Parts: sequence; structure tokens; C-alpha cells
Amino acid sequence: MSQQTTVSSNQIENLKQKENNQKLSMTWLLQYLKPVKGRLFILLTLLLSSTGLQLIQPQIVKQFIDTAAAGEVMTTLLKLAGLFLIVAVFNQLITVFVSYLGNDVAWRSTNRLRGDLLKHCLRLDMKFHNQKTPGEMIERVDGDVTNISNFFAMFIVQVIGSFVLLAGILGYMFTVNVPIALVMTIFTALSVLFMMFVRNLGVQSSKNEREASASLFGLIEERIAGIEDVQTNGHVSYVMNRFHRLMRAVFLKGRRAWMMRVIPWNTTVVLFAIAVTVVLLLGVRYYLSGDITLGTLFLIYQYTQMLNEPIEQLGDQVQEFQKAKSGMLRSRELLSQRSEIVSGTKNTLPDGPLGLAFKDVTFSYNPDKPVLQHITFSLRPGERLGIIGRTGSGKSSLSRVMLRLYNINSGRIEIGGVDITQLELPDLYRRVGMVTQDVQLFDGSLRDNLTLFDDQISDEFIMETTQRLGLSHWIDAQPEGLDTHLSAGGASLSAGEAQLFALTRVFLTQPSLVILDEPSSRLDAATESILQTAVDQMMEHCTGIIIAHRLSTLEQVDRIMVLGGGKILEFGGREQLALDPNSHYAKLLSSGQKEELA
Repeated sequence: MSQQTTVSSNQIENLKQKENNQKLSMTWLLQYLKPVKGRLFILLTLLLSSTGLQLIQPQIVKQFIDTAAAGEVMTTLLKLAGLFLIVAVFNQLITVFVSYLGNDVAWRSTNRLRGDLLKHCLRLDMKFHNQKTPGEMIERVDGDVTNISNFFAMFIVQVIGSFVLLAGILGYMFTVNVPIALVMTIFTALSVLFMMFVRNLGVQSSKNEREASASLFGLIEERIAGIEDVQTNGHVSYVMNRFHRLMRAVFLKGRRAWMMRVIPWNTTVVLFAIAVTVVLLLGVRYYLSGDITLGTLFLIYQYTQMLNEPIEQLGDQVQEFQKAKSGMLRSRELLSQRSEIVSGTKNTLPDGPLGLAFKDVTFSYNPDKPVLQHITFSLRPGERLGIIGRTGSGKSSLSRVMLRLYNINSGRIEIGGVDITQLELPDLYRRVGMVTQDVQLFDGSLRDNLTLFDDQISDEFIMETTQRLGLSHWIDAQPEGLDTHLSAGGASLSAGEAQLFALTRVFLTQPSLVILDEPSSRLDAATESILQTAVDQMMEHCTGIIIAHRLSTLEQVDRIMVLGGGKILEFGGREQLALDPNSHYAKLLSSGQKEELA
């Protein structure tokens, strides 16, 4: 008995939680309508006008029929016909404008939601982004919100308009014939109550459909991004197999979602057929008994038909609501994600080059596989550190935790004598620059790509920096110089040019501490020499860390760190380690690995 009581209590608690979530979702979503409340007021005014005109039209036809049946003069009939035409034209014009304004309100409000979702995603940490494909995020930011937008676009127009029209029809019918009005009212009440009862029936199915669609888009984006590997390794058949399996999942979940969503519509069709039959039988009876005129009989029939339209629209909107509700839930789920990287409050780093200290730092991407283990070292302001190690030794991870792309498991990292967890993230990124091996170009001008859309950087400084890096000749060769348009992806740049491009970006920010991750891995000897000269000039004014494969790029560093298995195997002055025959660095130099360290 006690167990049953517990289960019952849990069920009640779950139902309450669902109701609270639904209220919260709608309240949260309605905040996006506040900036367009002026347009909403105009829209509602037009809706009332349109509803009034729709109610007037059948009454004009009723008057026309009764006038014709009474044998009145043609002039009166023509006036009624002209009035009907004018009302119909005005109603159509208002309908067009209402549709336009409804979509305008929907897109204005949901575009703010798209912006909030994208901004939130950009602020989430790398741990989150490593678990999500770009295709899936596109579906979350755009696909889910489009469903909400479609609902918003027609909800105001159809749902509010439908209820106003229903109230007008039923209210007027009570002045015409009470029994018939009661039948129509019962039909309307049953239809609306049933739709309210099943409004959430297809929400979970619609959510599953969106998730299947997101997985499909994720696969497409992933495989297109890796098209070279797919083609060269003969994986087209494998990709197509996965594609067809995901397409089947989309179809099956979409079919189930559609079946759940059409239940309200099918029910209203049956109820409407019954209601029309009863109303027509009653109407014909009253007409034959002389209680109503032929025009009134037509009016009853016409209003009965008009009654079906708002009921159908409400049924359609219940389907849209279910899709929109799934979009709301997924959007709120995304916005509820919290980054593990929390910005600090300090922005008081000292001027000039910044010192760096790692104090017993341990880090892992997965709990059972540490990547960095008890790393401890320090650099004085202005010093240069070269980091070498085999693939998987933890070189790149060291730079990622330094920039707080990930939080460390334990220990402390200080930059300029300040714990990086206490620094405001914008201040950290402003003072610490990093050049990675992969270069991302954006759709925009060459200038915007170099400055990352910072209009405070002058063209003169850009050209001076590119001159030092040996990139100016490439810019001069472009048809419009810094105004040359670059497409996303950087297909117009060679691998070496892209790397110089990334270096220029960092140099333009004038960092106090710079991290170069494999800066010369894609450069030929001549370009590497130009790069080395530029790097030397820049590092005269900042602290530098160079993660290298080629030992030749470390000839100007002050200190060397050798990593292995996530641990520091060796740390000391470069010249001192080079002269020590027992050091790891000296052995690497003497073994002929001067060009490449795998």
C-alpha cells in the first residue's frame, strides 16, 4: 500500500513539473513578443475588422435572397450586390495585410531568439562543442526556431481570429434561432475541449522527429567537411549507408509525429459532419413550418460552414503548437546548458610582457585518461619557451588550458601573477594570443578577416604587419587589395599563406603573451625564414611559447620543455640542455631529428 502511495505521489509530482515547465516555456517565449507589441496591436485591430466583415457578408446575402424572394425592384438588389462586392474586396485586402504582418511579427520575434541561441552557443565551452556537430547546432538554432516562427506567424492570425469569429457567429445565431445556436455551441465546445485535451499528444513525437533531423544534418555536415577523406579512402558507400539509415529514422519518426498531430483534425471532421447534419435538419424544419425565411435558412447554412473554418484552423494550429512546443523545449534545453568556464572579475594584468606559471596542473578530457599530469614550471616576462614532444604528449592541451578553453582538474595557472580563473575572459583573450594549425576564414573582405571585424585597426598598421610577415606581396596581388572578398573556408589560400594569415591576426592584436602551435608546419624553408624573422621581432615585446615539430624553429628560444605522456620529461635553458649529452633535447638534436618530430 505504501509503495502504491509513493508511486502515485511521484506521478502527481511529475504532472505538476510538466505543467510548470509548460507555463515557464510559454512565459519565456512571450518575452520575445514584447518588442513588437505595437505591430501586435495593429494586427489585432485588423483581425477584429476582418472578423466583422466576415460576419457581415452572409447577412448581406440573406438580405439579397429575401429581397429577391419578395419581388423587390432591381435597384435594391444591385445595391446589395455592390455592397457585398465592396465588403469582399476590403476583407481580402485586410486578410493579405494581416498575413504579411503576422509573418513580420513572427520573424522579428524569433530572429531575436535565434540570436540569443547563437550567442549562447558561442559562449559554451569546448567540452559542449566537442559533443555536438555543426549540423546539429544549425538544426537547433534555425530548424527548431523555424517551427516556433511558423506557429507564431499563424497563431495570432488564426487562433485569436478563429476565437473572435466563433464568438461572433455563435453570438449572432442566438439572436436568430436558439435551438440551432445551442447545437452549434455544443459542437464548438466539444471540438475546442478535445483539442485542448490532446494539445500535447504529439509534442514528444515531434521532438524525436527534430532530433532525428538534427542527426541527419550532422552527418551531412560532417561528411561534406571531410569530403577528401571520404573520396580518397573509398568511404562513399559507407556514408550512403549511414545516410539511408538516418533518413529512415527521420521518415519513421516523422510519420509517427504526423499521425499524433492529425488526431485533433480527424476528430473535428467527424464532429462537424454530425453538427452540420443536425443544423440542416433543424433549419429545413423551421423553414417548412414558416418560422424562418429562405434567406435565414441560407444564413444558418453559411454560418455553419463558416464555423468549420475556424475549427479547422484551430486543429491546424494544434499541430503547429505541438511542433512549436518541441522547438520551445529543445531551445530552452539548449539555453539551460551552462559553460564550465566561468569568467572571473579581475582585469588588472600588468602592462608589457606577462609572466606565466603552472603550479601542479593536472588535466584530462576523460576522467580515466589524464592528458597533463602535475605540470609545474614558470616563465619570466619576455622569455621564450619551446615545447617539444611526441604526438599525444600534451603539447596542444597545454595551450588550451592556458587560454581556458577547458578547465583544469587541479592545480593553478597564473598569467602576470594572477590566477586565470579570476580574470575576466575578454581581458585574458585580449592579452594572450594564439595561432593554431587550423585557420578559419570568414565570408567577408580581406581586411575583415585579418582584423576579425575590428574597425579600430588601421590599414597602415595592417600593411606594416603583413610587410614584416612577408604576406604583403600576396595582398598587393589581389584585385582589390584589402577590400578583396574572401569566401568562407579559405579555398583561395595555400596552406602556408593561411598560416601566415593566422599569424598576422595575432600580431595585429599586439598580445603580451603569444602561443604559436606548430607555426611552421606548413611552410617551406624560405617562407619559414621570413616567419622566423617576424616572430623574433614580435617576441621582443611579449612572452612567447612555441610548440614545434621542427627543432630548427626553436633556435631563438630561451628555454626548452620536453613533454612525454602528459608529464614534463625535461625543462631548462636551451643552450644548457643542448650541451648536456644526457638531456632529451641533446639526444634529439644529435639523432638527426632536426627537421621533423613526429
